[in-house]
Amino acid sequence: MGMLLVVLTAALSPLAAETIGLAPVPPAEADLAQCYAWAKVQSESLHMQEEQIEQLRQQYKQVVGAVLPNVGYNYSTKFQDTSGAGSSSSGPFYQSPQPQANFTLSQLLFSGFKELSAMKSFKHQEKAGKLQLQRGYALLYQDVSNAFYLIINLETQLANVNTAMDLSESRIKELRSWEDLGKSRHSEVVLVESQKAAYEAQAEGLKGQIDVARDLLSFLTGQHLGKAKLVDRLERVRELEAEELVLGLASTRSDVRSLQEAVDAQKSQITVARAGWYPTATATADYYNYRISFYRPIHWDAMLTVNLPLFSGGSTVAATEQAKSQLSQAQYNFELGLRQARSQIHSAYATLRSSIAQAVAAEKSFRKADECYKLQLKEYRLGLVSNLDVLTALAALLNAKQICDQSVIQSKLNVLLLKVADEQLP
Repeated sequence: MGMLLVVLTAALSPLAAETIGLAPVPPAEADLAQCYAWAKVQSESLHMQEEQIEQLRQQYKQVVGAVLPNVGYNYSTKFQDTSGAGSSSSGPFYQSPQPQANFTLSQLLFSGFKELSAMKSFKHQEKAGKLQLQRGYALLYQDVSNAFYLIINLETQLANVNTAMDLSESRIKELRSWEDLGKSRHSEVVLVESQKAAYEAQAEGLKGQIDVARDLLSFLTGQHLGKAKLVDRLERVRELEAEELVLGLASTRSDVRSLQEAVDAQKSQITVARAGWYPTATATADYYNYRISFYRPIHWDAMLTVNLPLFSGGSTVAATEQAKSQLSQAQYNFELGLRQARSQIHSAYATLRSSIAQAVAAEKSFRKADECYKLQLKEYRLGLVSNLDVLTALAALLNAKQICDQSVIQSKLNVLLLKVADEQLP
């Protein structure tokens, strides 16, 4: 009875099912938006990028900590050799051990703006990391869309092949009835049966491809989508906005903005390198709560330390020149990224424009092929054409239907790929 309750609980709750080691209930259906939502939760790559951003945030806090005052408590006991000291050397300097306890406060006053520049650099790096993460989400959407519409395309092809098999079966039944009446030859029946068998082989191949594609989508989403019904909710696009407007979005794309943040971060690194030429000033104060008797009247002391670098073997010059070179590299990388973004958007736009035109032409071709097949059937019954003409028309109809459906599905996918390229996700 107890085991039955556990099984019933697992059936009602996917989380409980995972807890006791049973497979969670797979979703019955899913659309592209739901698959993308699952993928965002599942993607380890995006989670790793989030951790990199967190590391940059903590590095920024470390630099802030270097600017803030440091407070500590120290306790020390000094042991020294007193065997060589005579009776006249019994003063406090020869006492052993010499315990001491004190609070210490130290504050960096000036270091050539090194820490402040480092803080600015880390802030720019953190912004760059967030923008890279945003681009990562867009590329994940692209991967999910490719897998989703690959399945839609393959399943549509399978449905078309099944329709062709049904038409072939109807054709076989008609020819057999005519064969019994002596109006058709047995070889015609065998020819159609051969074509049906070819369709069956094609269907089996498509089923295997569908299984592989569904495994890919399941991997991306972390869900068991082997049997789930995929619902395509995207409306077909027949018109495009002006290409100039789309290309203008290249500079606002997150990866391009991330490269600009990298340039700004590198500018701050030049100031960090130049700080090696500037003096540093540090203030330190001690408050003693326990000392040996000789020092007990002195409760506190303070010290100002100034360090002026005079010669460092040219390391500061080299570090500065290296930072300048890295800045130039970052600027070139930004310019390259911007050109690549414009090129990607232009290619996606041209591909979408072509696929929309292809889908319109493919629809016209399918309508003509359907009309031709119906005419061939009618004329065969009138004895005007041969069975081979009918089979040729059927094959042409299936091919036109496949091309039409693939063109429509590809145009939908290309719409999404353009949205990924210009980062205007639905």
